[in-house]
Amino acid sequence: MSLFSRLFGKQAAVAYKTWHTGSGAATCQACKDLDGTCWLPGNSFKGPPLREGCSCPGGCTCRVLVVRQDEAWGPGNAEWIEKRGGLVSGEQMDKFLSS
Repeated sequence: MSLFSRLFGKQAAVAYKTWHTGSGAATCQACKDLDGTCWLPGNSFKGPPLREGCSCPGGCTCRVLVVRQDEAWGPGNAEWIEKRGGLVSGEQMDKFLSS
């Protein structure tokens, strides 16, 4: 829960969402390829679970991490994602975060 939520009892708007693969060595390549993908709310990209192409035993266990605008560096990241069309790969995001 963010500071904003604790102080005012409201959640800040969503800045962006991130795809996180399921845990374990049995995660399929289709899910691994999407790990770290970030997108803005309203983008047509559909987050987990992966319905087509997933071959994880028991099905896709990937999750969406919601990053809110009041969280550390959330708004700056959202602006960077927006400048790239509202959807970036995990590799692109890793390069951005490490720069």
